[in-house]
Amino acid sequence: MATIKDIADEVGISKAAVSRILNHKGSFSQETIAKVERTARKLNYTPASVLQQEAAESSRLIAAIFPPAEFPYFGYLSSLLEQEAYNYGYHLMLCGSLFDREKEEACYRYLREKRICGVFLGSYTHDVTMLDEQDFPVVTMGYKLAENIPAVRTDNFSIGRIAAKHLLSKGCRKLLYITGYPGGLGVDLRYQGFAEEIRLRECELWTYEINMDMQILNDFSDIISQMILEHPDADGVFAETDRLALNCIQIYSGLGYRIPDEIKIITYGNIQFSFFSNPKLTLVQENTKEIARRAVELMVNLIEGGKSGGSNLCKEIIVPVSLNERKTT
Repeated sequence: MATIKDIADEVGISKAAVSRILNHKGSFSQETIAKVERTARKLNYTPASVLQQEAAESSRLIAAIFPPAEFPYFGYLSSLLEQEAYNYGYHLMLCGSLFDREKEEACYRYLREKRICGVFLGSYTHDVTMLDEQDFPVVTMGYKLAENIPAVRTDNFSIGRIAAKHLLSKGCRKLLYITGYPGGLGVDLRYQGFAEEIRLRECELWTYEINMDMQILNDFSDIISQMILEHPDADGVFAETDRLALNCIQIYSGLGYRIPDEIKIITYGNIQFSFFSNPKLTLVQENTKEIARRAVELMVNLIEGGKSGGSNLCKEIIVPVSLNERKTT
Protein backbone atom coordinates (compact mmCIF):
# COMPACT_ATOMS: atom_id res chain seq x y z
CA MET A 1 0.00 0.00 0.00
CA ALA A 2 1.42 3.36 -1.09
CA THR A 3 2.34 5.98 1.52
CA ILE A 4 2.92 9.74 1.49
CA LYS A 5 6.68 9.00 1.56
CA ASP A 6 6.35 6.96 -1.68
CA ILE A 7 4.66 9.91 -3.39
CA ALA A 8 7.21 12.39 -1.99
CA ASP A 9 10.14 10.26 -3.21
CA GLU A 10 8.72 9.98 -6.73
CA VAL A 11 7.76 13.64 -7.07
CA GLY A 12 10.92 14.89 -5.35
CA ILE A 13 9.35 17.06 -2.64
CA SER A 14 8.99 16.70 1.12
CA LYS A 15 6.39 14.48 2.84
CA ALA A 16 4.99 17.59 4.54
CA ALA A 17 4.41 19.23 1.17
CA VAL A 18 2.68 16.13 -0.21
CA SER A 19 0.47 15.93 2.89
CA ARG A 20 -0.56 19.59 2.58
CA ILE A 21 -1.34 19.24 -1.13
CA LEU A 22 -3.46 16.09 -0.61
CA ASN A 23 -5.33 17.89 2.16
CA HIS A 24 -5.82 20.97 -0.03
CA LYS A 25 -3.75 23.24 2.15
CA GLY A 26 -0.88 25.58 1.47
CA SER A 27 0.15 27.51 -1.63
CA PHE A 28 1.77 25.40 -4.37
CA SER A 29 2.05 25.73 -8.13
CA GLN A 30 -0.61 24.04 -10.25
CA GLU A 31 2.13 21.98 -11.85
CA THR A 32 3.28 20.59 -8.46
CA ILE A 33 -0.31 19.91 -7.35
CA ALA A 34 -1.06 18.07 -10.61
CA LYS A 35 2.12 16.02 -10.34
CA VAL A 36 1.30 14.94 -6.77
CA GLU A 37 -2.28 14.01 -7.68
CA ARG A 38 -1.15 12.02 -10.76
CA THR A 39 1.43 10.15 -8.69
CA ALA A 40 -1.12 9.40 -5.95
CA ARG A 41 -3.49 7.91 -8.54
CA LYS A 42 -0.70 5.92 -10.19
CA LEU A 43 0.38 4.42 -6.85
CA ASN A 44 -3.24 3.80 -5.75
CA TYR A 45 -2.69 5.89 -2.65
CA THR A 46 -5.58 5.77 -0.16
CA PRO A 47 -5.74 8.46 2.57
CA ALA A 48 -5.70 7.26 6.15
CA SER A 49 -9.11 8.86 6.76
CA VAL A 50 -10.64 6.67 4.05
CA LEU A 51 -9.00 3.55 5.45
CA GLN A 52 -10.30 4.39 8.93
CA GLN A 53 -13.79 4.89 7.55
CA GLU A 54 -13.65 1.58 5.66
CA ALA A 55 -12.43 -0.20 8.79
CA ALA A 56 -15.27 1.29 10.81
CA GLU A 57 -17.83 0.25 8.20
CA SER A 58 -16.44 -3.27 7.85
CA SER A 59 -16.64 -3.73 11.60
CA ARG A 60 -20.43 -3.34 11.32
CA LEU A 61 -20.87 -5.67 8.35
CA ILE A 62 -22.82 -8.95 8.31
CA ALA A 63 -22.68 -11.25 5.29
CA ALA A 64 -25.47 -13.44 3.94
CA ILE A 65 -24.39 -16.48 1.90
CA PHE A 66 -27.43 -17.47 -0.11
CA PRO A 67 -28.15 -19.52 -3.26
CA PRO A 68 -28.04 -17.82 -6.68
CA ALA A 69 -30.38 -15.01 -7.72
CA GLU A 70 -32.54 -17.56 -9.57
CA PHE A 71 -34.04 -18.39 -6.14
CA PRO A 72 -36.35 -15.37 -5.62
CA TYR A 73 -37.21 -16.25 -2.02
CA PHE A 74 -33.71 -15.35 -0.88
CA GLY A 75 -33.96 -11.92 -2.50
CA TYR A 76 -37.02 -11.20 -0.36
CA LEU A 77 -35.37 -12.63 2.77
CA SER A 78 -32.25 -10.54 2.11
CA SER A 79 -34.26 -7.33 1.97
CA LEU A 80 -35.89 -8.14 5.30
CA LEU A 81 -32.54 -9.01 6.91
CA GLU A 82 -31.06 -5.77 5.60
CA GLN A 83 -33.86 -3.72 7.16
CA GLU A 84 -33.53 -5.48 10.51
CA ALA A 85 -29.72 -5.21 10.53
CA TYR A 86 -29.95 -1.49 9.82
CA ASN A 87 -32.07 -1.07 12.96
CA TYR A 88 -29.10 -2.38 14.97
CA GLY A 89 -26.55 -0.24 13.11
CA TYR A 90 -25.23 -3.02 10.87
CA HIS A 91 -25.01 -3.39 7.09
CA LEU A 92 -25.71 -6.54 5.06
CA MET A 93 -23.45 -7.88 2.30
CA LEU A 94 -24.74 -10.59 -0.07
CA CYS A 95 -22.54 -13.48 -1.20
CA GLY A 96 -23.24 -16.59 -3.27
CA SER A 97 -21.45 -19.93 -2.97
CA LEU A 98 -23.35 -21.50 -5.92
CA PHE A 99 -23.19 -24.83 -4.02
CA ASP A 100 -19.54 -25.15 -5.10
CA ARG A 101 -16.87 -26.18 -2.58
CA GLU A 102 -14.06 -24.07 -4.05
CA LYS A 103 -16.28 -21.00 -4.31
CA GLU A 104 -17.39 -21.61 -0.74
CA GLU A 105 -13.82 -21.67 0.57
CA ALA A 106 -12.94 -18.56 -1.46
CA CYS A 107 -15.99 -16.81 -0.04
CA TYR A 108 -14.91 -17.40 3.56
CA ARG A 109 -11.36 -16.22 2.79
CA TYR A 110 -12.77 -13.02 1.36
CA LEU A 111 -15.03 -12.49 4.38
CA ARG A 112 -12.10 -12.89 6.77
CA GLU A 113 -10.18 -10.27 4.81
CA LYS A 114 -13.15 -7.92 5.06
CA ARG A 115 -13.22 -8.47 8.85
CA ILE A 116 -16.85 -9.48 8.68
CA CYS A 117 -18.84 -9.57 11.94
CA GLY A 118 -20.98 -12.62 11.21
CA VAL A 119 -22.60 -14.75 8.51
CA PHE A 120 -26.16 -15.80 7.75
CA LEU A 121 -25.93 -19.10 5.89
CA GLY A 122 -28.87 -20.05 3.69
CA SER A 123 -26.87 -22.10 1.21
CA TYR A 124 -25.70 -25.64 1.89
CA THR A 125 -22.11 -26.15 2.98
CA HIS A 126 -19.94 -29.03 1.78
CA ASP A 127 -17.88 -29.15 4.98
CA VAL A 128 -19.34 -28.28 8.38
CA THR A 129 -15.88 -28.21 9.97
CA MET A 130 -15.05 -25.27 7.71
CA LEU A 131 -17.41 -23.14 9.81
CA ASP A 132 -15.61 -24.05 13.04
CA GLU A 133 -12.45 -22.49 11.61
CA GLN A 134 -14.04 -19.05 11.21
CA ASP A 135 -13.54 -16.33 13.82
CA PHE A 136 -17.03 -14.92 13.33
CA PRO A 137 -20.44 -16.36 14.35
CA VAL A 138 -22.57 -18.23 11.79
CA VAL A 139 -26.36 -18.54 11.91
CA THR A 140 -28.05 -20.95 9.49
CA MET A 141 -31.35 -19.91 7.92
CA GLY A 142 -34.07 -22.47 7.29
CA TYR A 143 -32.34 -25.58 8.56
CA LYS A 144 -30.24 -26.95 11.42
CA LEU A 145 -26.73 -27.74 10.20
CA ALA A 146 -25.01 -28.90 13.40
CA GLU A 147 -25.61 -28.83 17.14
CA ASN A 148 -22.95 -26.17 17.74
CA ILE A 149 -24.21 -23.81 15.00
CA PRO A 150 -27.19 -21.57 15.86
CA ALA A 151 -30.20 -21.73 13.53
CA VAL A 152 -33.42 -19.88 12.81
CA ARG A 153 -35.95 -22.02 11.00
CA THR A 154 -39.45 -23.41 10.82
CA ASP A 155 -40.38 -26.94 11.88
CA ASN A 156 -40.03 -28.66 8.51
CA PHE A 157 -41.28 -32.03 9.76
CA SER A 158 -44.48 -30.41 11.02
CA ILE A 159 -44.88 -28.55 7.72
CA GLY A 160 -45.01 -31.90 5.93
CA ARG A 161 -47.55 -33.28 8.39
CA ILE A 162 -49.78 -30.18 8.11
CA ALA A 163 -49.74 -30.43 4.30
CA ALA A 164 -50.59 -34.15 4.40
CA LYS A 165 -53.39 -33.76 6.94
CA HIS A 166 -54.95 -30.98 4.90
CA LEU A 167 -54.93 -32.97 1.64
CA LEU A 168 -56.24 -36.07 3.42
CA SER A 169 -59.03 -34.03 5.02
CA LYS A 170 -60.07 -33.01 1.51
CA GLY A 171 -60.44 -36.64 0.46
CA CYS A 172 -57.10 -37.11 -1.33
CA ARG A 173 -55.81 -40.68 -1.32
CA LYS A 174 -53.30 -40.80 -4.20
CA LEU A 175 -50.65 -38.25 -3.46
CA LEU A 176 -47.56 -36.78 -5.09
CA TYR A 177 -44.60 -35.03 -3.48
CA ILE A 178 -42.27 -32.94 -5.66
CA THR A 179 -39.14 -31.32 -4.25
CA GLY A 180 -35.92 -29.57 -5.09
CA TYR A 181 -34.32 -30.08 -1.68
CA PRO A 182 -30.53 -30.28 -2.32
CA GLY A 183 -29.77 -32.93 0.30
CA GLY A 184 -32.22 -35.48 -1.07
CA LEU A 185 -35.21 -37.22 0.50
CA GLY A 186 -33.07 -38.81 3.21
CA VAL A 187 -32.62 -35.45 4.94
CA ASP A 188 -35.72 -33.66 3.65
CA LEU A 189 -37.78 -33.23 6.81
CA ARG A 190 -40.79 -31.85 4.93
CA TYR A 191 -40.93 -35.07 2.94
CA GLN A 192 -40.47 -37.20 6.06
CA GLY A 193 -43.33 -35.49 7.87
CA PHE A 194 -45.55 -35.73 4.80
CA ALA A 195 -44.70 -39.39 4.16
CA GLU A 196 -45.27 -40.41 7.78
CA GLU A 197 -48.76 -38.96 7.82
CA ILE A 198 -49.58 -40.62 4.48
CA ARG A 199 -48.33 -44.01 5.75
CA LEU A 200 -50.51 -43.73 8.85
CA ARG A 201 -53.56 -43.47 6.58
CA GLU A 202 -52.28 -46.21 4.25
CA CYS A 203 -52.60 -44.03 1.18
CA GLU A 204 -50.44 -44.07 -1.95
CA LEU A 205 -47.48 -41.70 -2.33
CA TRP A 206 -45.07 -41.07 -5.22
CA THR A 207 -42.10 -38.70 -5.08
CA TYR A 208 -40.27 -36.66 -7.72
CA GLU A 209 -37.05 -34.68 -7.31
CA ILE A 210 -35.85 -31.55 -9.14
CA ASN A 211 -32.12 -31.27 -9.73
CA MET A 212 -30.04 -28.11 -9.31
CA ASP A 213 -29.76 -27.39 -13.05
CA MET A 214 -33.54 -27.33 -13.32
CA GLN A 215 -33.78 -24.98 -10.36
CA ILE A 216 -31.22 -22.53 -11.72
CA LEU A 217 -32.97 -22.52 -15.12
CA ASN A 218 -36.38 -22.35 -13.40
CA ASP A 219 -37.55 -25.05 -15.82
CA PHE A 220 -39.60 -27.78 -14.17
CA SER A 221 -42.01 -28.52 -17.00
CA ASP A 222 -40.50 -31.83 -18.12
CA ILE A 223 -40.50 -33.51 -14.72
CA ILE A 224 -43.92 -32.16 -13.75
CA SER A 225 -45.32 -33.38 -17.05
CA GLN A 226 -43.70 -36.77 -16.45
CA MET A 227 -45.21 -36.87 -12.95
CA ILE A 228 -48.68 -36.18 -14.32
CA LEU A 229 -48.41 -38.68 -17.20
CA GLU A 230 -47.18 -41.46 -14.89
CA HIS A 231 -49.91 -40.78 -12.30
CA PRO A 232 -52.86 -39.25 -14.13
CA ASP A 233 -55.27 -40.32 -11.39
CA ALA A 234 -53.36 -38.68 -8.52
CA ASP A 235 -55.66 -36.38 -6.57
CA GLY A 236 -53.28 -34.37 -4.37
CA VAL A 237 -49.86 -32.70 -4.72
CA PHE A 238 -47.56 -31.26 -2.09
CA ALA A 239 -45.02 -29.10 -3.92
CA GLU A 240 -42.12 -28.43 -1.55
CA THR A 241 -41.73 -24.78 -2.68
CA ASP A 242 -44.12 -22.18 -4.05
CA ARG A 243 -42.11 -21.96 -7.30
CA LEU A 244 -42.79 -25.64 -7.91
CA ALA A 245 -46.44 -25.25 -6.96
CA LEU A 246 -46.98 -22.38 -9.40
CA ASN A 247 -45.49 -24.51 -12.18
CA CYS A 248 -47.75 -27.42 -11.19
CA ILE A 249 -50.82 -25.17 -11.43
CA GLN A 250 -49.77 -23.99 -14.87
CA ILE A 251 -49.12 -27.47 -16.29
CA TYR A 252 -52.14 -29.19 -14.72
CA SER A 253 -54.37 -26.38 -16.01
CA GLY A 254 -52.77 -26.58 -19.45
CA LEU A 255 -53.57 -30.30 -19.60
CA GLY A 256 -57.22 -29.63 -18.82
CA TYR A 257 -57.31 -30.62 -15.15
CA ARG A 258 -59.80 -28.70 -13.01
CA ILE A 259 -58.22 -27.37 -9.80
CA PRO A 260 -59.24 -28.22 -7.09
CA ASP A 261 -62.00 -30.55 -8.36
CA GLU A 262 -59.70 -33.10 -10.03
CA ILE A 263 -56.34 -32.26 -8.41
CA LYS A 264 -55.59 -30.40 -5.18
CA ILE A 265 -52.29 -28.59 -4.70
CA ILE A 266 -50.65 -27.31 -1.52
CA THR A 267 -47.20 -25.85 -0.93
CA TYR A 268 -44.95 -24.33 1.69
CA GLY A 269 -44.02 -20.74 1.14
CA ASN A 270 -44.63 -17.06 1.37
CA ILE A 271 -47.80 -15.33 0.29
CA GLN A 272 -45.80 -12.67 -1.60
CA PHE A 273 -44.73 -15.21 -4.22
CA SER A 274 -48.16 -16.75 -4.73
CA PHE A 275 -50.05 -13.47 -4.83
CA PHE A 276 -50.69 -13.69 -8.58
CA SER A 277 -51.42 -17.41 -8.74
CA ASN A 278 -54.67 -18.43 -10.41
CA PRO A 279 -56.38 -20.06 -8.65
CA LYS A 280 -55.07 -18.72 -5.34
CA LEU A 281 -52.56 -21.19 -3.88
CA THR A 282 -53.13 -22.96 -0.57
CA LEU A 283 -50.06 -22.57 1.66
CA VAL A 284 -48.43 -23.84 4.77
CA GLN A 285 -47.37 -20.25 5.28
CA GLU A 286 -44.02 -19.02 6.58
CA ASN A 287 -43.70 -15.86 8.66
CA THR A 288 -40.62 -14.57 6.81
CA LYS A 289 -40.58 -11.20 8.58
CA GLU A 290 -40.42 -12.91 11.96
CA ILE A 291 -37.64 -15.21 10.73
CA ALA A 292 -35.59 -12.17 9.65
CA ARG A 293 -36.26 -10.32 12.92
CA ARG A 294 -35.27 -13.25 15.12
CA ALA A 295 -32.22 -14.08 12.98
CA VAL A 296 -30.79 -10.55 13.23
CA GLU A 297 -31.56 -10.38 16.93
CA LEU A 298 -29.70 -13.67 17.47
CA MET A 299 -26.77 -12.60 15.29
CA VAL A 300 -26.32 -9.27 17.08
CA ASN A 301 -26.35 -11.05 20.44
CA LEU A 302 -23.67 -13.44 19.16
CA ILE A 303 -21.52 -10.60 17.78
CA GLU A 304 -21.77 -8.36 20.81
CA GLY A 305 -21.55 -11.20 23.30
CA GLY A 306 -18.57 -12.92 21.64
CA LYS A 307 -18.67 -15.90 19.26
CA SER A 308 -20.24 -18.15 21.88
CA GLY A 309 -22.82 -15.50 22.69
CA GLY A 310 -23.02 -16.61 26.29
CA SER A 311 -24.26 -19.85 27.77
CA ASN A 312 -27.84 -18.59 28.15
CA LEU A 313 -28.28 -17.61 24.50
CA CYS A 314 -30.85 -19.66 22.58
CA LYS A 315 -29.02 -21.57 19.83
CA GLU A 316 -32.08 -22.64 17.83
CA ILE A 317 -35.17 -20.58 17.14
CA ILE A 318 -38.20 -22.22 15.53
CA VAL A 319 -40.71 -19.79 14.04
CA PRO A 320 -44.32 -21.11 13.83
CA VAL A 321 -46.14 -21.58 10.52
CA SER A 322 -49.85 -21.40 9.72
CA LEU A 323 -52.22 -23.04 7.23
CA ASN A 324 -53.63 -20.58 4.70
CA GLU A 325 -56.37 -22.44 2.85
CA ARG A 326 -57.19 -20.85 -0.49
CA LYS A 327 -58.55 -21.98 -3.86
CA THR A 328 -56.23 -24.86 -4.88
CA THR A 329 -57.60 -27.24 -2.24
